[in-house]
Amino acid sequence: MKDKKEEIDVSRRRLLFGFLDRARGVEAAPMAAASQTAPVLAQANAAYAAGDFAAASGFYKSFLQDESANAEARQRYGECLYRQGQFIQAKVEFERLLQKNRKDNRALVFLGLVLARLDRVQKAAVVWKLFFDPHNVPLSRELNLQIAFVESAAEGELPAAVAVAEAVERVLDARKSA
Repeated sequence: MKDKKEEIDVSRRRLLFGFLDRARGVEAAPMAAASQTAPVLAQANAAYAAGDFAAASGFYKSFLQDESANAEARQRYGECLYRQGQFIQAKVEFERLLQKNRKDNRALVFLGLVLARLDRVQKAAVVWKLFFDPHNVPLSRELNLQIAFVESAAEGELPAAVAVAEAVERVLDARKSA
């Protein structure tokens, strides 16, 4: 007989830890829905927190094979791919997230970053126009500034794609370290 997965009541755990994470201003870590996948996700989250994106991406990829609907894990997997310079693969993950939730702000930011890194700053600006988070004023300002630079550029004189991506990354990194 096949082993029956022991389901974890994620909604209660997410409610409790979500309140604690929001109070501390920390990004919520993904949670497993089954006890068999929880250890892999714990390893992925630990590697991600340590900044070991290569190891974390491997663990997230393995985890997502069993729990493909876990949006938080898919987001982090995409971020790991992005941080490793695997932009095409990261783009696929962020687009998958946005197929399920068109208003996923974090996926919008990172899809725009991927597009900027792929030297498609005009498309990045279009994606960033969909971003709306009144609680993250510094990021909103930076995205609007980059959109304005792109839209006001003369034909053939677009801002440097790397500079656009780095400016947005600085705001994301400043929020993480704050």
